[in-house]
Amino acid sequence: MNKKEIILATALKLFVENGFHGTATAKIAQEASVATGTLFNYFRTKDELIFALYHLILKEMDDFILERMESHSISKESFESLFLSTVSWSLANPVHYHYLQQFSHSPYFKVALPTIENQEEHPLFVLIKNGIDIVLIKQLPVSFIYSLFTAQINGLHYYIISNDLSNEKQMELIKEAFEMLWKMIED
Repeated sequence: MNKKEIILATALKLFVENGFHGTATAKIAQEASVATGTLFNYFRTKDELIFALYHLILKEMDDFILERMESHSISKESFESLFLSTVSWSLANPVHYHYLQQFSHSPYFKVALPTIENQEEHPLFVLIKNGIDIVLIKQLPVSFIYSLFTAQINGLHYYIISNDLSNEKQMELIKEAFEMLWKMIED
């Protein structure tokens, strides 16, 4: 790992453990074994580091999802595949997922939201918009349907990690949760 990657990995760990405000850049630099000035060579401010980490994790998640989507058509199957891939990623990357949740419940999210909603390459936003356009799903704001989708994933994620469930039971719950979501959004 290069210094920038070490700084990002250390920041992720500390932000998840201590929160954004409870993590000083000096502590990140110390635990990353770099000088504070080195950290600031890569990230001019703590906010810049927080946003860089958010965008990096979001891209990792999106790449994972796109690689695993079984269908790229605009169909119920596409939504189900995206849902399953997202839940799978969240369970395989709990620290990264926790960071995304932490970020989305912070004031930083309000700053990032316009850029997220306008990212035409974001897999879920594209699928929702196209699903609305062809009247597969309800004619509601894309951001509202996105919120329903992510809330369902979030609730499912935390239920699964809080309970000792077999892989078979997890898959059963994932499919049931998707069906409940689909009934809410289908047109």
